[in-house]
Amino acid sequence: MKLTYNQVIKQLNDFADAHKQIKSFGNGNLWEVVQHDQLSNFNYPLMWINDQSATMGSGDFTWNFQVLVMDIVRKDESNENEVKSDCVQILIDLIAYFEQLNATNNNVNWNQVQLIRSGSVEMFTERFEDEVSGATLQLGLRFPQNYNFCEIPI
Repeated sequence: MKLTYNQVIKQLNDFADAHKQIKSFGNGNLWEVVQHDQLSNFNYPLMWINDQSATMGSGDFTWNFQVLVMDIVRKDESNENEVKSDCVQILIDLIAYFEQLNATNNNVNWNQVQLIRSGSVEMFTERFEDEVSGATLQLGLRFPQNYNFCEIPI
């Protein structure tokens, strides 16, 4: 079985598109979110996927990501707790989504993919020099990987 980077990003994007609270999805380096002039390019709440180092094991491979969910906080910060609460709930929804994903979707047999949760959910406020608050978590997707000659397209 293979699980490519593109397949993972597509599945994460599908989740974001289907979730009734998320308005924008993106992936890439955090500087793309940090840039103040980028703010107008996003509709909030925003789900952003930041690549982390992938790991190779004996017979498996794990894609690792930092998932950030963020939303605009009013200038008087009266909705800051609500924003953080909603963003954490969206992250919990994402975990539930991958836990329940047990069919072949986007050409992947998700029954063979193990969800790796590491660390904790961290909330943030006034991040990226914008009036944005939210939450982040580390997410890994481990799948069996045959490291043999038959897998090489030559």
